[in-house]
Amino acid sequence: MSIFDWLSQATFNACGVEPTPLEPGTVLSTFDWMEQSAVGACVTQSPAGFYILLAIHSVGLAMIVGVMMVVSLRLLGVARGISAKALPKLVSLGWWGFWINAVSGISLFIGEANKMFGNTTFRWKLFLIFVGMTSAYILNKTILKPAAAGDLSKLDSDSAKNQAYFSIFIWLAVITTGRMIAYLTESGF
Repeated sequence: MSIFDWLSQATFNACGVEPTPLEPGTVLSTFDWMEQSAVGACVTQSPAGFYILLAIHSVGLAMIVGVMMVVSLRLLGVARGISAKALPKLVSLGWWGFWINAVSGISLFIGEANKMFGNTTFRWKLFLIFVGMTSAYILNKTILKPAAAGDLSKLDSDSAKNQAYFSIFIWLAVITTGRMIAYLTESGF
């Protein structure tokens, strides 16, 4: 038995589900294979698999969006009590949230690969996440790290305020498109 077969069987056993029997010689599309894999079965067939992953996904989302909202509000002058040196460390915490979401999101996708791949709203969400994380990286590199190193004028610049407004807009759009996936199940927007 290969390591892949052993891991698949262990995952099926841990989730309490059975593999879908296939006729010999059946060729599956990539998305069908993903849905029928051990991870896909755990997401869609185990009593709590989907809900546990969704809860983990929510924690990751709260981390990244919460961090980016706090940082953005600080740049807009609302939370001046947060030191400039703490801001890059907060963004690092946000990256942890991103990776939690990446792993849980890929697992959720595997469970409904055919449905999600065809959903335009899902694609918009992925695009907005890419824009949001790119924005977070640029904000950290051009504003937060120089400010933490002593250039406090960066925090009060027009560029910082514009990036803060943009960040708030992008992360609210990510949340909105993420929620809309549940309601726009066919083709999305």
